[in-house]
Amino acid sequence: MSRILEKLADQHEDRIINVLYKLEEDIIKEVTRATNGQLVSQRLAIQLQPKIRQAIENNFLNEADLIINEEYNKIAKEVLDTFGEMPIPNKFKSLTEANLSTINALKFQSYSGFEDIGERFIKVINDELYQSTIAGRPFDDMVTNIRSHINGVYKKSNQKEINELVDFVNENKYNAVRKLEVEEAVRKLHTQYASDRAGNNLRRYAGQIAHDSVMQFHGQFTIAKARESGLTHYTYTGTLVRDSRDWCRGILGKTYTEKQIRELWNTRSWNGKANGDPFIVRGGYRCRHTWIPTDPSWSEETVDELPEEPIVEQVPEKTKLSNKSSLTNPIKEKNINVISNTIVSNKLQKQITKNSKDERYSDLSLYRSNNVGKVTGVENLDDEIASQLDAIMQELDDLAELYQVPKLRSITISSRRTAVASMGHGNLTINPKYFNRKNIDDATQKSFRNAILGKGYYVKEQELADNFKLNKETKKLVNKERKTKPDTWVRPHNAFYYFEEEMDRFRQNIYHEFGHQVHQMKNKIAGQIAPIEEAMLGKTIKGGATRYSNANTFEWFAENFSLYHMNKRDLVDPKFIEFLEGEVL
Repeated sequence: MSRILEKLADQHEDRIINVLYKLEEDIIKEVTRATNGQLVSQRLAIQLQPKIRQAIENNFLNEADLIINEEYNKIAKEVLDTFGEMPIPNKFKSLTEANLSTINALKFQSYSGFEDIGERFIKVINDELYQSTIAGRPFDDMVTNIRSHINGVYKKSNQKEINELVDFVNENKYNAVRKLEVEEAVRKLHTQYASDRAGNNLRRYAGQIAHDSVMQFHGQFTIAKARESGLTHYTYTGTLVRDSRDWCRGILGKTYTEKQIRELWNTRSWNGKANGDPFIVRGGYRCRHTWIPTDPSWSEETVDELPEEPIVEQVPEKTKLSNKSSLTNPIKEKNINVISNTIVSNKLQKQITKNSKDERYSDLSLYRSNNVGKVTGVENLDDEIASQLDAIMQELDDLAELYQVPKLRSITISSRRTAVASMGHGNLTINPKYFNRKNIDDATQKSFRNAILGKGYYVKEQELADNFKLNKETKKLVNKERKTKPDTWVRPHNAFYYFEEEMDRFRQNIYHEFGHQVHQMKNKIAGQIAPIEEAMLGKTIKGGATRYSNANTFEWFAENFSLYHMNKRDLVDPKFIEFLEGEVL
């Protein structure tokens, strides 16, 4: 492995490990603040869950995002420098458009590994809090366990010498001169101070993935460039250390074809062998060896130059690996980073699988439940719209926590029905024909897209939205509206016409559907009418900024709910604000 690659692997591991100390302190401070240093109640354990998630995202995942975006271009450059020294056509020595796509895809893949670990330890720490309430575990013991889950043997302590040993190990773990002293310090932590050695902590896995993701990114981009260049031979390079694996010792410095490498990989076994591709996982976890492309003929002949293709001279642009959004700071359409719908689908599936296990969902749902726990049809969304959905789902999670209702338990993207969207006890359905922007036929444009955009037949709806103001004068006109007489209408049919950005029109539809989740599920008891729905029985509904809000109390709630939470409160029925703030919240 080159010095640059080795240095990057060590630096990334250091950065991740260092941020874990801040994460440890942030979580302990949050738990202490919420409990005043007393036993945790079940209610507090549940309320702390979003705080734990936020701490892990703001510290661990944010640092991973920065590392991948700031540093992985250096790994790509290291690969290109290697190819630049080879006697191959110049067109294979530089960065192409295809390479940029490969690099961005590999960045997404690397970040997903960090996300998986983050999700795992969000659950571990939340379980620790909840189990402490069940077992009546003393507060100090719970804090010690949380610290161990994050940093293991290297957790912070009230004992000065333990902290000094931890600091010494962290500062000198790569110093060959002090190797024996480091080993003695670790031995003391494990024995004299009875620190845990189980190893099931965030530090262990995070450090490992920080190192391995560098090596795997390098390996994947290298083999992609090799195939592009037509190279089929590889030499196993690097240096041996005391604990090098048998696989690495046996093949170091040898050259094989790709086919031979795969045959060797499939027929041999050794301690520490990892599942995966031999060019990516190499000897196993934390392996520092690499396969470098070569051609045995280079020592005998030169390679003729071929006609060159256009070359992309710029370095890969910084690629955000996710779209961060929240109820208080919703992302704008111009800031959306377009992610493939496949990546979005996989990400949402993890989320929905977890959400579907919420015990507040009743088996007596009035709605179909065969799709519970599933995300289906996201591949039918344009990548841009799927990316928007990914961001808006984060805002729905904030709404779920604000109203203390379960998060969504299924997402279905389907055009089988003509409705824009629907909601039933946590099951969200979205019709892609209204929102997709690519490859639209005339029929879809006319009947679906124009409806959302306020064009064609629906231009009248847009004009009504552009001119309507909710006040005493228009209230009189609203009372004179008749469903079958368009010339009496002063309000648009739907609230999305009040928003300029197309993403906000998408967002309003989803917020509307989540309004149904709130009145259906808040404080719901199986077999009984939902409290909010019971409170709305008999309410007179004539106000609001849309004709749809007159359909029934549920649509009145959902339409006003979406406008309320999208900062259009001048268009919200005052009676709704009074009901929401006085009874619902």
